[in-house]
Amino acid sequence: MKAFKTMALTLVCLLLGIAIAWQYSSVNENLVLAQYEKKNLSQLVEELLMERNNNENLRARIEELRQEVDALKNDENMDMKYVEDLKKSVLMARVMAGLETVKGTGLVITVESGGQIKVKASHIQELLNELKASDVQALSVNDERIVATSEVREAGDYIMINGRQLVPPYTIKAIGDPDRMERSLRLMGGVLAKYQVYEFNVTLEKSDNVVIPAVRDDGTVIRTDKLTPVTQ
Repeated sequence: MKAFKTMALTLVCLLLGIAIAWQYSSVNENLVLAQYEKKNLSQLVEELLMERNNNENLRARIEELRQEVDALKNDENMDMKYVEDLKKSVLMARVMAGLETVKGTGLVITVESGGQIKVKASHIQELLNELKASDVQALSVNDERIVATSEVREAGDYIMINGRQLVPPYTIKAIGDPDRMERSLRLMGGVLAKYQVYEFNVTLEKSDNVVIPAVRDDGTVIRTDKLTPVTQ
């Protein structure tokens, strides 16, 4: 009987020890888990703050890059505008020099001999001078562009302009105010009155689409090989 009580007490003490040990282990485990969770929460908060800071830095960098892109676009637009303005200036200079084909409102005049008097270079030059005096902007004779260096002279049975032989009929194209040019040509004692005396056949036509070709740009008409720009 005594042995049974001793065995029972021993078993109870063993079970109690096991229960206490298990409880201690459970409590210790919960404390460790709580500390781990607390540590993880702190790390998460810290990482969140770091990510927020990184996002703000990235946002600021994106804004800087956007401003740089805008600045580059503005510079590019300015460069493009400068290039376009330069192209327009060059084109206008070429137009004024007669190096570009042009069109506009003006007159088309055809002249040829109708009697004993032959059309001479002096007759054509007088007509051209009268048109120039009426502020003509572009001239040609038989599609030879008249520029500052153009010569109009006799060469046997031909009229020479820009080094080329022209034969009648002579077609003079003039871009400008057609009414003003016509009034200038029809003045009493003017060019057309003289042409009537010479019995020249003359036709005069107004047109909204007079096309005058460019002068030859091969160095034979406009020569600049002896010219040197003066710089200060």
